[in-house]
Amino acid sequence: MLRSSLYSPVLSVSLALLTTLAASQAHARRTGLVVEGCNGCHNGGAAPGITIDLSPRNPAPGETATLQVQIAAANINVGGLYLRTGAGRLATIDGQGTKLVDEHQLVHDAPKRASGGVVRFDARWTAPGAPGGVVVEVWALSGNGDNGSRGDGASSTSAAFAYGCEGTTYYLDRDGDGHGDSGVPRIDCTQPPDHAARGGDCDDYSVNVHPDRAEACNERDDNCNGQVDEDLEVSTQYEDADGDGYGSFFGATVMAKCPPAGYAPSSNDCNDRSPLVHPDATETCNLVDDDCDERIDEGVREICGVGMCAREAVACTAGSCTPGAPSPEQCNGLDDDCDGEVDEDPGLCAPGGTGSASGGGASSSSGSSGAGSSGASGSGAPEPVNEGEGGSAGSGCAIDPHTGSPWRLLPSLSPLALLALRRLRRAGRVR
Repeated sequence: MLRSSLYSPVLSVSLALLTTLAASQAHARRTGLVVEGCNGCHNGGAAPGITIDLSPRNPAPGETATLQVQIAAANINVGGLYLRTGAGRLATIDGQGTKLVDEHQLVHDAPKRASGGVVRFDARWTAPGAPGGVVVEVWALSGNGDNGSRGDGASSTSAAFAYGCEGTTYYLDRDGDGHGDSGVPRIDCTQPPDHAARGGDCDDYSVNVHPDRAEACNERDDNCNGQVDEDLEVSTQYEDADGDGYGSFFGATVMAKCPPAGYAPSSNDCNDRSPLVHPDATETCNLVDDDCDERIDEGVREICGVGMCAREAVACTAGSCTPGAPSPEQCNGLDDDCDGEVDEDPGLCAPGGTGSASGGGASSSSGSSGAGSSGASGSGAPEPVNEGEGGSAGSGCAIDPHTGSPWRLLPSLSPLALLALRRLRRAGRVR
């Protein structure tokens, strides 16, 4: 085929161009070229059937086996092929009319005559030294032998073999959804990259389409069973005024299997006048509840300061966040002095120490002295979890004997919760 690209491999058994000399045509028929398909030059005949076999079928690593290719068609008188492997080493066999392109490619050197409607080519293939798998690809031509291109047929196929093991079939999985293209199988000893153990993917370029996918109302075969939008129940569809795919509970409704234009299957849009506001929207700092969770700017507004000095910005503009003022460290499981450490002063929380939830003395205020008096005094200091392990009641600050930290729940509080606690302490409601 004279029209084949320098970069695209193409198989040719004959050449039929009106502008080509007869001598050139005869030469083209005698010598095969490396091409992937002959339909551009040879047509009008039935596409031949191609079978590929390997004997032994599962050779050992390093063992040499026989590759056999059979080309069959009703109109075949001569045949040719281009064969390619991705592993191992090819070698020709005398009398087969083939030649090597390199150790992975082989092409016919002369058209081979058919016998009983079949043309057969044999070659040697030596397996690599470690167990694995190989894919053999063949492009073949069946010719009627009339020295022209009309009435000929071309086709291609591939076969996969394992060497050094029995092998497992894997399928090319282009979209990574766990289901591969059944039309591209491979047999190997271990799962190759970008392959899946399950086939049946009817759209291997979409992660949302595969046999395990639930059917959705989208005029598409989501689960690869050959049906579209099957088994969907009639349900309430809600008016979607802003077209964002989420309906409003307060709009009109219809009963349908699939939502008509202007309707959606959900009713949780908190602002059906803005397509930028819906339950799956990303929250941004704009003083709007973008994701319909009844919170505004959560997790996106600037937080400045650490410990009890942490504050949230009052606006979304830069420089609108001012940290709070630190205070003396107390034994309360909080970072009062905003230095990134909690209750760090030596002896602050030790039994009989100088720290307390109220901030002064070895004993709590409001008349809390003596064993067992802190809980009843209303001093705000938590009672020890276990007097024997956490110190005597009313003495210093209660320590959780299991974690070694005071007030077991406080370290998990958010900066805003800690801020609220701080304000309550200052108002005298929590000490």
